[in-house]
Amino acid sequence: MTFEVMPEALTAFAAGSESLAEKFGALAGLLEQARVDDQCFGPIGDAVGLSSGYFSSLDECRQLATDAQEFLKQTGEQLRQSFELYQGVEDGLSQGFTQIGDGLGGGR
Repeated sequence: MTFEVMPEALTAFAAGSESLAEKFGALAGLLEQARVDDQCFGPIGDAVGLSSGYFSSLDECRQLATDAQEFLKQTGEQLRQSFELYQGVEDGLSQGFTQIGDGLGGGR
């Protein structure tokens, strides 16, 4: 089984991950803006637990968006590091083969 790595694809996926991370960060900000005052639910809504359920759900969604943002940022960083590693290996192999070719008289 052979694997072919296209380092440029790693940077494309990294950019996509970073773009999604920004969107999840914006979503987390919007969810924070959706927080309303307790008084919006009134005494009946408060008595039946609407306000606590709303705030609990809102906090959970905001936390999930923040977690997704952090995961996607980390994924983007790791993909960029992988690109640099593969690019370095590829450059090293290319230089090594050039030196071998020159040593065998192929560069003359």
